[in-house]
Amino acid sequence: MMIGVISLDLLEDELQAVMQAGNYDSKEEAIGHALEVLLAANPRLRIDMVVELYRRNRVTLARAAEVAGLEIETFKQQLAEQDVSIAVDEPADEIHAGASLIRRLRRVS
Repeated sequence: MMIGVISLDLLEDELQAVMQAGNYDSKEEAIGHALEVLLAANPRLRIDMVVELYRRNRVTLARAAEVAGLEIETFKQQLAEQDVSIAVDEPADEIHAGASLIRRLRRVS
């Protein structure tokens, strides 16, 4: 881990340079892409991140499982391992839609 290698000032300069190079229209877009790449490269971090989002009630169970790239039951196991309670008020149509999306994504991969 590279703690302390990049200062906030340098990071701000780098973001400005990326935007001036014409690759991104905003800092948010550049940071969003950087997070996408980071989470794609680190599945454990992606799962831990989405567990935290679920814990904070920022995503539904179906959406969390989808982002984590896991079946709902497997994601529930991740929640249990991290002592996160599972809400039982998920609409059935949302669960089925999430499961269908995961199946389609797995076929494409």
